[in-house]
Amino acid sequence: MSEHDVVLIGEDEPDNQVILQTVVETLVGVRAAVAGDGLAVLASVERERPRMILLDLMLPGLDGFQVTRQLKADPATRGIPIVAVSAMARPDDREAALAAGCDDFVRKPFELDDLEAVIRTYLNGGPS
Repeated sequence: MSEHDVVLIGEDEPDNQVILQTVVETLVGVRAAVAGDGLAVLASVERERPRMILLDLMLPGLDGFQVTRQLKADPATRGIPIVAVSAMARPDDREAALAAGCDDFVRKPFELDDLEAVIRTYLNGGPS
């Protein structure tokens, strides 16, 4: 990991933006970029070229499922790991996120250490 690595946070709730940004910048030590809705996530991917994306599934405008499908359909962005970070709690929500193309799923509320470990895993090349 280098100081040039960026983790994009797609999250519309300000409190969650702060928590996620703190985990990324303070615990993991890479730069965070924050986008508050689905269209902003897509624009930020073009601008920032993030190493990975932490994505709320319930974003305004384009939801996280739509954003994921668009990014995974584009050869230029297909390889960016997307970790859904969602309060959706039904058993099939995780499967739906993975089916849409998310690489992993973290349920809110999360333990900071658990989220840090997931971020480090994907910044270091993904699960083995």
